Amino acid sequence: MKITFGDTMHVYGALGAGVDYTVRFIVRLNDRIDSEVLSSAVDTASLRFPYFMGRLVRSGEELEYTDNHLPVKINEGNARVVLNSASTNYHVWAVSYMDDYLYLDFFHGITDGTGMYRVLAAILYHYCRNIYGIDKIPELETADVAAEMEDPQDRLPSVQIPEVSYTPAFTLETDGGLTRSAPKIWDIGIPEDVFIDFVRSHDSTPGTMTEILMGRAIDSVYPDHSKPLISSYVINARPMVGADKTNHNCLGMSVFDYSAAIGSMPLTKQGTVYRGKTFVQSREEAVEAGLSANAMTVKAVLASNPSLQARKEAFASMFNGGEGFITYLVSYPGKWKYPSIGAYMKEFRTHPPCTFGLMTILGAAGGKITLSIQQRFKENTVVEAFFSQLKEFSIPYSVISSGVSDVAGFEMPV
Repeated sequence: MKITFGDTMHVYGALGAGVDYTVRFIVRLNDRIDSEVLSSAVDTASLRFPYFMGRLVRSGEELEYTDNHLPVKINEGNARVVLNSASTNYHVWAVSYMDDYLYLDFFHGITDGTGMYRVLAAILYHYCRNIYGIDKIPELETADVAAEMEDPQDRLPSVQIPEVSYTPAFTLETDGGLTRSAPKIWDIGIPEDVFIDFVRSHDSTPGTMTEILMGRAIDSVYPDHSKPLISSYVINARPMVGADKTNHNCLGMSVFDYSAAIGSMPLTKQGTVYRGKTFVQSREEAVEAGLSANAMTVKAVLASNPSLQARKEAFASMFNGGEGFITYLVSYPGKWKYPSIGAYMKEFRTHPPCTFGLMTILGAAGGKITLSIQQRFKENTVVEAFFSQLKEFSIPYSVISSGVSDVAGFEMPV
């Protein structure tokens, strides 16, 4: 299977940058997991997503997916796994379990968080249907393979690639003087009803409020920073390009600057400003133009770099394009979509790949908002300042866990 334009940069860029570009979902269920029922659920879900049943291989000077008829690997325990390797039957995703925890590891090169979320939902659906007898959810049983395999970036209109200049941002590892280290993840739990009431009272959303609180935290640690604090907020671009069912990478970005003017505003006005920025940058025409430009750039890079080595180098530059221009990143895919499954979930966490110095991914299930904060520096000054922000606004929280990142390795073809 050929790699589409929407996925190309993610695959070749990760290879060129030497990054394990994988995501780990962690779900805590109400009861201890039944391994036999889980195995059946994974097998059934695999049939629902045939286009994810592949192995990434080298074919001449290109990378592509070949069919993989081996079963998806299910591991007991929560140890870090290596995707696309013999230990995971050469699949680009794998499942693990321990006690009442389920882990889904997935390669970000083949899909984004929305696509991974759909696979996770299908596994949990078949598991909960067998264990608890929940009602049918047709969309998790039946695939619209053609629509799900379509990549909108393969059909968007051609545009002129715009010349873009970026403002250098304050970065924690260079300007902030923090010590580069192995990525560490903090999982923070907040009662969902409390946080939702809080963000609504300040004209905000969970994702944009997290952007604001993190900006405030960094600003408090570095009040004399000369470069701006610039953050990125991930947008699901599917609705803007008429591709709701696609399971390829289909993402846009909103960019915020936590300026001195914004920093001097009351929190509610900050919420209004960030909501406005999100609205403007999420307009259909703006998102479509961005994806079209990305597709044209990918085409141009492929055409001018025929060798695998050249493509690795060119796309690695794109992959690392945020270095020096983004202070931190936030992503929130929204509240868990399926209440009948959510009734049996205590926690829903997402551990991201190590592609930014500081990033926060939100999850919402089981009456709890979970913030997974990943940093690739040794000091804990920023996360502690973030905790201080939560305390300042009387937002109750608990540290669920903290430690070195556990996202999967990925064995790239050479």
